[in-house]
Amino acid sequence: MIQRTLLLVIMTACATMASAQSFPLWEHILKHYSGQSDATSVPSMKMGHMQMSLKASAAPGDTERANEIIAAAAAVLAYYSDVKTATHDGYKPFFPSGKIGEEIHYTNYRHHRFDYDRPTSILYKRTAQGLQAVGVMYTAPANAMPEQLNAIAPLSIATWHRHVDFCGGPKTLPIAEQFGPNARFGTQGSIHTEEECAAAQGLWIPVVFNWMTHVYPNEQKKWGGMDMEMEARD
Repeated sequence: MIQRTLLLVIMTACATMASAQSFPLWEHILKHYSGQSDATSVPSMKMGHMQMSLKASAAPGDTERANEIIAAAAAVLAYYSDVKTATHDGYKPFFPSGKIGEEIHYTNYRHHRFDYDRPTSILYKRTAQGLQAVGVMYTAPANAMPEQLNAIAPLSIATWHRHVDFCGGPKTLPIAEQFGPNARFGTQGSIHTEEECAAAQGLWIPVVFNWMTHVYPNEQKKWGGMDMEMEARD
């Protein structure tokens, strides 16, 4: 029994190493945490590689709840206006590019319980004067039911979204095939099905991370940006 278990561990490790050698480690990690399908009970539509929730009928109290969420997000930004405070509390930057104008997700992977005062991510914008706290991101499990999303941010106001149909490319892939108008792989890529991804020898990831909604409390956006514009991209 011990020998069989050891053999299984070795085979799993070998498979992991082989996959990591073919594809970037971060794509391999995404694959590990991915959902098996982008099927969902949440009424939604796809736009490119994004799946976005559709508006639900308004319910009593939705407006008040949305205003409370915006107020909570504003308080979070005030507290974490200095990025050093965020890093001290365990928030880490998710693949920053270093370019002026980029929006960086500082994410705390230890926040497993939902709390408006402790969002999954704080959004910082890189400016010539330094990092400016501009928004927060609240999340829900990738397999969340409509009721779960609505309990966090009302579906009549907030547009929830998640990244889907991701085809990762090998380490040797040219940058032009990952980003820009001619990209085949990644979040901007022209590959949208598992069959196409397999034919291109890519790494198919049906769902990337969880459902999420952004709030920009200090900007002139409808409902603090929770009401996401359908032409928007993340």
